[in-house]
This record gives sequence, C-alpha cells and structure tokens, in this order.
Amino acid sequence: MNRYQFEDLISEYVENELSLSKRKEFEAYLEEKPDAMELVESVRANMAQMKIIPRMKVSADFNDRLLAKIQTDHARLHRPTPSQRTFFGFTPVHASLMTGLVIAFVFVSMQLFSPEESGLPTQTKIYAEDIVPSLSNPTLQNVNPRAPDLVEAEEDSSLEDNKNKPQKDFSKQMHFVND
Repeated sequence: MNRYQFEDLISEYVENELSLSKRKEFEAYLEEKPDAMELVESVRANMAQMKIIPRMKVSADFNDRLLAKIQTDHARLHRPTPSQRTFFGFTPVHASLMTGLVIAFVFVSMQLFSPEESGLPTQTKIYAEDIVPSLSNPTLQNVNPRAPDLVEAEEDSSLEDNKNKPQKDFSKQMHFVND
C-alpha cells in the first residue's frame, strides 16, 4: 500500500468500515510507518469534533433557492452591460490605441521595405572615390574624375553659371587628422 491509498482509507478505518483484508493491509502500513499513526489520530479527533457541532436546520426549499440565486448571479455576471461596449474584445480606448499602432506599423514597414515607391525623393550619395580617381591605380587615371551624377547636374541650366568661375585650389589648406 502506498501513502495515497493509505490516506484515502483513513476515514473508513476510523469508522470501522474496512473489509478484513483491507484492515490488515492498513494496519501493516501503520506498523511500517510510525508517523502514519499521528495522521490517523488527527483525523479521528477531527471526526469527533464534527460530531459535537450542533446541526443546523434549513428550510425545505433552501437548495432550490440557492441554485436559483447562483444561476441569476452567473447570468448577470456574464451578460455584457451597456457600459462595457467592446470592439473585437477591446474597450473603445484600447481599440483606438491599437488602431493607431497598426497604422503606424504599416507606415513604418512600407518606408523600410520600399522607400523608392513612397513618393519621397531618395538621397544620392557621392563618395570621394567617385569624384577623385585613385592615384595609385593607373587604370583609373584616364577615367573622367567627375561622377555621372555630377555630369548630369552640370547640364542643368542653374549650374552653368558655376562652370565659368575659376576653380579654387584647396589642397594647401587641407589638414589630415594624423598630420
């Protein structure tokens, strides 16, 4: 017999309702485990105290009234009241917040994954390698030093005025960080 079987049979043992074979098995468990006897005695004391408590009398229709009260309370608690309007399970405040978050998420996603289709101008980057050819690479010395974007920009009428101005030499004014 294991402890769970023993605990299930305690009240039947105290009330002397066990069959002879179960009673012998129960008492054998008590001899093996001395702590089990304390548990049996505590159950016996509780049962004796329960017999001393005076019985209460209730009306004949007590169960019917109790069940009716439980059913009306259950129905009242699970019925949505007019003040608890919801949209997809959200209160109006939470639904509006969720709608705003979804719209923001969609807008940000569109900007991240398709910036050229958004209608906003894309920024072109001009790197030093595009403008000034590398002096160490002889194959690039004959290449036009201006980037293709700059060539197109010079064709613009607003930049034609800048073509006629003399180019300034800033090479003597440049200072590198580690110089």
